[in-house]
Amino acid sequence: MVCADLHIHTNASDGSMDPAAILEQAKQMGLKALSFTDHESIAAYHQVKDYAHKLDLHLLPGIEMVASYKGQEIHLLGYNFNPYSKILTDKLHKICQERNAVARESIRLLQKFNFNISWEQAENLIPPGGVLGKNHILQLMRQAGYIQNRQETIAFLRQYLNAGGLVYIPYEGNPLAEAVTLIHAANGIAVLAHPGLIKDQNLIEAMLAEGIDGLEVFYYYLGDKRRDYIRYFYRLAKKNKLLITGGSDFHGIYPPVRIGAMGLSSSYMDKLIKYSNRRQQLSHFKEVSSLT
Repeated sequence: MVCADLHIHTNASDGSMDPAAILEQAKQMGLKALSFTDHESIAAYHQVKDYAHKLDLHLLPGIEMVASYKGQEIHLLGYNFNPYSKILTDKLHKICQERNAVARESIRLLQKFNFNISWEQAENLIPPGGVLGKNHILQLMRQAGYIQNRQETIAFLRQYLNAGGLVYIPYEGNPLAEAVTLIHAANGIAVLAHPGLIKDQNLIEAMLAEGIDGLEVFYYYLGDKRRDYIRYFYRLAKKNKLLITGGSDFHGIYPPVRIGAMGLSSSYMDKLIKYSNRRQQLSHFKEVSSLT
């Protein structure tokens, strides 16, 4: 039984729902814990951490970052870090600026393909201090009448926005090793997001050597091969003595998935928290030792 959904996006990045409304929905569905993993943003956590406590929900600080590894776009999840870490917040600010510059160029390329959308329209969709994501561009395309259903959305993503697409521009300002180090510097744990979606599966075991703490084994968007992928990455996590995490990758009204459609049982959640606590205790011990 799922008690924790650790992959949820709010309107602080490219989700459609307010974080407080997500908490209320999670409570109604019987979840005990969740994490907002907004892209390069921890604003939602700060907005509703007190409300989560009031609802008796365990809200883990979380984030999802775009990273790069040997030419591949990788997504890295961070959990239970210090949400006030200056080194983390400063880096996130820089990444957002750089990613928005990349997104602006993608908009310019779309205009060359005769799509009548503007950067000014796109800029209005960027959450405060956040980044323009694919869902924001898709929102513009829907508003302009270029895509009207799920099939057209998928086709547009594949042809234009996804890796290898006509307007896809790789972001290489956050190498995987540096992203992992950043999360660890903020006393968090680093998890490779949806490994089943990584284009070059042969690189995954090498990625694990970059200091990654866990694999997102239980994940919704794996299509017909979902059970096979879950089984494979479960075994890979066990083989490498990694944490096992999971979540729905909920974005609200955009993709068809509900909160808690994928996630963790209480036993896996307990293991994650114990692992995180040990990391933080060890970090504190090292800090104290360096001062004596």
